Amino acid sequence: MLNLSATLIAFLSFVAVVLFICVVAYRNADRLEAYVERKFRRKAHRPNSDLK
Repeated sequence: MLNLSATLIAFLSFVAVVLFICVVAYRNADRLEAYVERKFRRKAHRPNSDLK
């Protein structure tokens, strides 16, 4: 049987890593969005694309 404290430490470590990745992605969201738009730029311009 696994030690409960070791399981808790492993789970909290996993949660901390996931939260850290989310925070880093959130802080760099503008840069990531610009990168994705450059990388996956559409070839054809749609006439109503700038209307929201």
